[in-house]
Amino acid sequence: MYKRQDKAVVALDKGTGKPLWGGGDDQAGYSSAIAFDFGGQRHIVAFTSSGAIGLNAANGSVMWNYTKVSNRTANIATPIYHDGHVFLSSDYGTGCALLKLTAAGERIKATEVYFNREMRNHYGSSVLLDKHLYGFSSGILTSMDLMTGEVAWKDRSVGKGQVILAEGLLYLQGETGTVALAEATPTAYKEISRFEFGRGDYPLWTLPVIAGGRLYLRDQGKLACYKISKA
Repeated sequence: MYKRQDKAVVALDKGTGKPLWGGGDDQAGYSSAIAFDFGGQRHIVAFTSSGAIGLNAANGSVMWNYTKVSNRTANIATPIYHDGHVFLSSDYGTGCALLKLTAAGERIKATEVYFNREMRNHYGSSVLLDKHLYGFSSGILTSMDLMTGEVAWKDRSVGKGQVILAEGLLYLQGETGTVALAEATPTAYKEISRFEFGRGDYPLWTLPVIAGGRLYLRDQGKLACYKISKA
């Protein structure tokens, strides 16, 4: 039996909580793991404290790792999988990378397509629509082609913050409390509206949530709900 604290990722039986496997020998990061199917297998990608690792979802064995995109301080943004590729990003002056996955027997090989410093996600993850990424590169909202790493546009928008995507629209939340709505298009930054939610004693880092036609915003002292559906 492995020691839980010795593994970066663990799998648990959702009904009993029983440990099934542990994978990766480095420490966990702040990023959430993602699961996807590729090459007839189920895979897990986790962005740990020292880099990204790809694991076999059946047994937790590590199939590949990539450390260039790790900042060694706080890897936070969630990886993005699309069409046999994995996108990773971190801040603290680091950057982003796109990896191409290929089958190598029973294992998977990850090859770097590009690495650049155009998208440096700090505490918020990018979102993907029609092969274009939208995310905050440190404090600047950036649109970037996923497959090439080419920047479509940059805009200071709401300042440093977070973005979520719904029905082709970007919901933008700045850490100072400014909230904006913009089109998700690579042609230019096209803002539709904005308002001030405000902030308390600390920067607004809580991710916005959309559910049931409503937008939920929260800081450490208040929770607000806004109707955004047309019905």
